[in-house]
Amino acid sequence: MDFSITKELIFDYFNGNASALQKKMIDEWAKKPENEELFYAYLVEWELSRPQYTVDVAAGIDRYRQYVATRSSEVPLEVPATPIDEPRPLFRQLMFWYAAASVAVLLLAGWLFRSEITYQTYATAPGEIQAWVLPDGSKVTLNANSSLRVPRFGFGQRSREVLLNGEAEFSVVHKPNDQKFVVKTGNRLDVVVLGTEFTVYTRARRTQVVLNRGKVELQSQPMSNSPAKEPLIMLPGDLVTVDEGGVMQRKKVDEPKQYAAWTEHRYVFDGTKLSEVARLLSENYGLSVEITDPKIADWTVSGSFKAVDANELLNSISQVLGIQYSRQKNKVIFSPNPS
Repeated sequence: MDFSITKELIFDYFNGNASALQKKMIDEWAKKPENEELFYAYLVEWELSRPQYTVDVAAGIDRYRQYVATRSSEVPLEVPATPIDEPRPLFRQLMFWYAAASVAVLLLAGWLFRSEITYQTYATAPGEIQAWVLPDGSKVTLNANSSLRVPRFGFGQRSREVLLNGEAEFSVVHKPNDQKFVVKTGNRLDVVVLGTEFTVYTRARRTQVVLNRGKVELQSQPMSNSPAKEPLIMLPGDLVTVDEGGVMQRKKVDEPKQYAAWTEHRYVFDGTKLSEVARLLSENYGLSVEITDPKIADWTVSGSFKAVDANELLNSISQVLGIQYSRQKNKVIFSPNPS
């Protein structure tokens, strides 16, 4: 163990009192496999020493239930009780659920804090595109309004699993031991690779994977009462879309790289409806988009457009389709040109 890293210093780190240099030293120390177990032991000890973690929740609830049962079984006195002084059953129930909710909040806060320590989250704001090199040497570029969660410790040593929300382009480094790189999505789909280049789009309405080179295996995680599905092997040029119901559709594309054109602030449309462009504006730039006339919602746009911000893209789309738009802060309205 590096004797400059003490338990007291690590506790300061957990409490948010460590300096920037100390944080860097601890991060580097904890990433070494021989120190990881001790780091988590300190984390558990620190959590148990905090007041909100020393509360015996089960005992407290049991005592409250016994109190309620005792009050319920008491023999009433001959003197009539004043209704306003007697705790009402509804009030008791509300107090019980309030206490339970308070406990849940404390536990959730602890879980979130621990998650913040054990995971590094890379994120982009609406309209922002940014690239990072992960600890294993793999490269990731996040599209706007996206996030990637990566384990702080042990990444690339025992496993390489990340959680994506949004859209990202990956260039994965191959490991000598053929260790897999797994991109988990919120739509019960895992993208499993060894070393390759691919793009993943995953938001609430669908997940889409485009493979540039190498080989990728898609593993669909079944619902608890559903049978497991066979993995799907993707080859270069494959585009696979998975809808909300878990149905996969695969097709070949001539230029898979164009699906990552956003990394260069370029948008490629091929017969794309205005309604779909509106969703893109909402997802990438956080805009609320309204189309006043249903007819123009189905109008399509094709071509490649360079746009470093939302206004440039709005101008290009409106000129190509011959429509007009207005924008007030984050509200955009598309409407037909006056006759």
